[in-house]
Amino acid sequence: MILAKSMSDIIAVVPARGGSKGIKRKNLKILGKEPLINFSLKTLLKVKEINRIIVSTEDKEIKNHCKKIDKKIEVLDRPLKLADDKTPLTSVVHYVSQQLNQNNQYHKFVLQVAPTCPFVKTNSIKKLIKILTSKKSNCAVTLKKIEHEHPYRAKILNRNGSFNQFIKNINVEKFISRQDLPILYCTSGAIYGRSYNLLKNFTHKDFCFGKKPYGIVLDEIESINIDRLIDFHFAELIVKEKINK
Repeated sequence: MILAKSMSDIIAVVPARGGSKGIKRKNLKILGKEPLINFSLKTLLKVKEINRIIVSTEDKEIKNHCKKIDKKIEVLDRPLKLADDKTPLTSVVHYVSQQLNQNNQYHKFVLQVAPTCPFVKTNSIKKLIKILTSKKSNCAVTLKKIEHEHPYRAKILNRNGSFNQFIKNINVEKFISRQDLPILYCTSGAIYGRSYNLLKNFTHKDFCFGKKPYGIVLDEIESINIDRLIDFHFAELIVKEKINK
């Protein structure tokens, strides 16, 4: 059977496996009054520029849960080989994109959205989409300002307990005050936006940024990425404060 061709400008892929180890069943863990994954999905539903929202998971409970949130949310099976601890999320998104393409479901841009970043605002997503669709770049990602764990403060700890500076070619000792340090950013992990043409050539050996990536800076709350239990507890405080307000 030949499937009819379809075209979507922007799809959002949410990788959500069930076997997280740092926090057991993290994506379904209750944050405030609802499962963690609900936050990202409900935010995406508010962004009218997104044509399709697709959850990629190998977990039956996550599949059933996401289908109940909204009929606009699609759920696609993730192969077990892509549900490992060390599987790059870009590999998951690449797989989904290629599967859609093989079924004549074409798309121009793909957003890789982490359900572990519950506080990203709709305006930030819209801003990122605007960069992609304006053809400034075929890649735009969310960034966060590096504060306390600045690279210039990084040390290599030797076996005997002594340490050396990690950065060798800069006299980092002259930056005594935190205010003197150069302002640097790192990826927040929340969203990676790419054109389909960039993603289809992903080699699985890098972050697939392309030649001229753009970044949008998230605020401190938006930048929260829940990897450890302490991150989850901090997120609980944020949600509790919002509920009380």
